[in-house]
Amino acid sequence: MTLQSSQLTSIDPIDAPLTLQCGLTLPNRLVKCPMQETLATAPTYDPPVETFANLYARWARANYGLIITGQVQVDLRFLSVRGDVVTHEHSLESPYIEAWKEWATISKAGGTPCIVQLAHPGRMSAAGAGVRPPDMPTMCPSSVPVKLGDSWLDKLALDKILGTPKAMTLDEIDHVVHLFKHAARVAHTAGFDGIQLHGAHGFLLSQFLSPHTNLRTDDYGGTPEKRLTLLKRLVTEIRAEHPAPFCLAVKLNSADYMEAGQGLQQDEGLEQVRWLVNCGMVDFVEISGGNAENKTSGLHQSFGKKSIDQAPAKNQSTRIREAFFTDFAEKVQNLNSPVPIQLSGGFRSRNGMADAIDSGVCQMIGLGRAAVLDPGLPREIILNRDIPDDEAFAQSHIVRGQWFVRMIPFKVVGRGLGLQFFYHNMRRLGRGLNSAPNISIPMLLFVDAIETVRSGLFTTLGRVLQGFSLYRTAQKVD
Repeated sequence: MTLQSSQLTSIDPIDAPLTLQCGLTLPNRLVKCPMQETLATAPTYDPPVETFANLYARWARANYGLIITGQVQVDLRFLSVRGDVVTHEHSLESPYIEAWKEWATISKAGGTPCIVQLAHPGRMSAAGAGVRPPDMPTMCPSSVPVKLGDSWLDKLALDKILGTPKAMTLDEIDHVVHLFKHAARVAHTAGFDGIQLHGAHGFLLSQFLSPHTNLRTDDYGGTPEKRLTLLKRLVTEIRAEHPAPFCLAVKLNSADYMEAGQGLQQDEGLEQVRWLVNCGMVDFVEISGGNAENKTSGLHQSFGKKSIDQAPAKNQSTRIREAFFTDFAEKVQNLNSPVPIQLSGGFRSRNGMADAIDSGVCQMIGLGRAAVLDPGLPREIILNRDIPDDEAFAQSHIVRGQWFVRMIPFKVVGRGLGLQFFYHNMRRLGRGLNSAPNISIPMLLFVDAIETVRSGLFTTLGRVLQGFSLYRTAQKVD
């Protein structure tokens, strides 16, 4: 699957079409990665078509080879963050399914295929994120709480925000399978081209795959093979219900990147990839890594580091190695995978992307943060033949205000502030504005607080006016 030609320019391997095992053809190798837009609203958190008409229209016009939606949670009780889109028991019914169909139409308007990422946060569902009673604990394969820091403040914050998860029963595991299958039906009925199962970043499927959070001794844990049971079951049952040309993909951790000897290690992660690429049911695998407790994941530790301000030079004898998880992807090469591998995290330059494809490290390039800061990046820069290779790269950037993060005494709060920068900018794009790459963390928190208060006032005023209108109408009727 490697593109071998010394005559190719850097743009050519990126712009080459790719046909997946299911028959879906991607016009090029650039993939808009799944991110959490945080734009859906209570009580049912359906696709917010009004804001998605701005946000996803920008990506649809950008000439990506594939768009993967932001996380769609499969359980209304357990959200990762408030604002996640959710599939619920009525999503296949009118008027809810119409919003899903409109989202698919918006996302595919430019001719780019679009698939939906399905997720369940498991023990990572914060209090207040999801429609569940205050005393309902989160779920995990085993009762393993998140640990971020040893201070009493960290422990207090974690206990209040995440709490201690309950070990899932077999009935609860069966219910989760039902929820994922229901979500796949919603995506299929809406007209999306497929789904991606989120098995990375410490979410529920990743929790089953990691020996750190899966201490079970039944059919779902105890050995590396049994830790794969839930994912195998989902892949098998969803593929049986939705054969080709419906696309089925999986996002997987290369490792948990925790302290030495803890969590999922690369050797076990490689065996998980081996099953996925050889099972004959998965169309591509996306490689990422890390979880909330990671110590060394380049992706999760990169918010305070400035991205490149010039394109790396092409060199016949030296690899560029721009992506964070290149080392693991090189090991995947030795599996001689019959399905494409998507590598995500760290790509910024046309030369770096072309090098990864030419070398066989991956066949698909995932763009996440760069897709938020510059939604039109593929069309305007990476695939623009008027821009030479040495000038084709995403804007140099750093998340400003990291000093504020270091001042926060609670690690569970401080660690999430880097992500807030990208949530804030996706909300701007959803309002029809451009991203604000230079806004600092303290400033965006201030702006978001003002917006929250203003939104709350408008909502309250609207309800008052609506109530007054109904009262006047009732008077006339009487």
